[in-house]
Amino acid sequence: MAAAPAFSSPRSAFFAVAIAAVLVTVACGKTADPTAAKARAFSVQPPAEDVFRYAAIGSEFFDPAKIGETAGHQLMLNVFEGLYTYALGDGPPVPSMATGCTATDAGLVYTCTLRDGVRWTDGKAITANDFVTSWRRVLNPATASRSAQLLWFIRGAKAYNDGREKDPNTVGVRAIDDKTLRIELASATPFFLHLLAEMPYAPTPQHVIAKHGTRWTRPDNIVSNGPYRLVKHVRRSLTVLEKNDAYWDADNVQVKRIEAYITESEQTAFDWYEVGKVDWTGDPTLPLDKLARLASSGRADVHRDPYLCTYYYAFATHKPPFSNPKLRRALSLAIDRQRLLLHVLDNGAKAASGNIPDLFGPTHNYRVPQRDHFDPERARKLLAEAGYPGGVGLPPIELTFNTQDVHRVVAEFVQRSLRENLGIKVVLANMEWKTLLKRMRAGEFALSRSGWCADYPDPLTFLEVFHSDAAANYARFDNSDYDKLIDTIRTTTDDELRNHLLFEAEQLLARQRPMLPIYHYARAYMLRPWIRGFRPQMQDFHPFKYLRINRGADRQPKRGS
Repeated sequence: MAAAPAFSSPRSAFFAVAIAAVLVTVACGKTADPTAAKARAFSVQPPAEDVFRYAAIGSEFFDPAKIGETAGHQLMLNVFEGLYTYALGDGPPVPSMATGCTATDAGLVYTCTLRDGVRWTDGKAITANDFVTSWRRVLNPATASRSAQLLWFIRGAKAYNDGREKDPNTVGVRAIDDKTLRIELASATPFFLHLLAEMPYAPTPQHVIAKHGTRWTRPDNIVSNGPYRLVKHVRRSLTVLEKNDAYWDADNVQVKRIEAYITESEQTAFDWYEVGKVDWTGDPTLPLDKLARLASSGRADVHRDPYLCTYYYAFATHKPPFSNPKLRRALSLAIDRQRLLLHVLDNGAKAASGNIPDLFGPTHNYRVPQRDHFDPERARKLLAEAGYPGGVGLPPIELTFNTQDVHRVVAEFVQRSLRENLGIKVVLANMEWKTLLKRMRAGEFALSRSGWCADYPDPLTFLEVFHSDAAANYARFDNSDYDKLIDTIRTTTDDELRNHLLFEAEQLLARQRPMLPIYHYARAYMLRPWIRGFRPQMQDFHPFKYLRINRGADRQPKRGS
């Protein structure tokens, strides 16, 4: 998944592009008259009540310590809040539970002061010790947090998390008093304030967890501290949040109710928007057959924004046949990504030949290395060197992906490309997202749809995921030279040297190819014209506490409003 630092956010270098769309009738699936379609879409009026509805893929967990996917993070960042939270748009994170944090000792120590009167939804006061116990819980191996590595920047956190150190007191976080938290880092981390906005850094109510155990996140039991409370959850159907009147900034929260309608179908989310059931198409992207027609109607409620996220396939590098790096690289060279994006998807994404998006030049002076591109002749040569000339001797490969049209289309393109260019047979298998996650975590796959979205605004976030002890290293890539590079980058503060090490790590990753990169995302979505307080955000996180419903005469969306 998904982290303001001492430097400016790289996402500030990007701008959102509003694009046009034509409507397709929901009932019969045929193209409607553009004028009538446009009138129908804009005839949907703002709700009389302060409610915001959106389409959501659904969260695997409601526990901040366990959330490991983007959809869950988007939902629960509105229920739980850490010392800092996301700004509106791509600005630096803003103080939340804390009035602020001060860095000393060359950036190795942060001292954070809690606000007066911050409370849990059950009325109990939130103290600095709640953060200490919550972070230790994330790092406790028994919690099995998929996001624990986001806390490894804290001194002693990694050793406690991987079990080498049994004493939680060795983790560099202390409550000086009820309102003061002292954090000691393993090395200077310029993006640390951004990390404080991430879900595993949010406090969790230990008194409630002790009482209810794993059932503590059920709507009847849950106690939280964010702008909203979880009040209802119907599995695979609906999640409802209501305004938390005890929230420290409740006076500035206008929308009183959030309704997340759950679906993994792009078409369903689009249909819900068209008939007025949701105000934002949300987690699912727009259907591919609609994207191809977006240019002609002049509608301003269709948007396509930059997104720090890479779409790739993970190889099961821990078992044959993909334990062979030559085979992995051969498959990558056999995919014409430009053709896929220009003639098949046409979704605004950019072809990816590596894991790091080419977006960190303006902010980090980082330039990605030369990468492999479509080269079927070289792919066939590597395939033969791997022991499978013309694909002979290679058993059929199962490619697994979760159920969405875009994933199916990409999988079919890859299937066809490998057959035509390498003579390899690929068998497709689709399943719901939670099932796919379980299979990837168990290593029960050969080639699987995956991806990585930035946890914080730095190239390292795209490389850390392939460290041998990273929880999201579903490829189970294990390379000691690569691990050493990542470990060194984590503690290097010299910008020039750090960029050199990042470059080396990315080159090594390209040679070993534990993942088959496909594209760097763009987020396409539809948003009601009367919604304010929603801006492009390159991690695609949108705190609902900023939302406003404009019931005035001029409801045309104003980008950046």
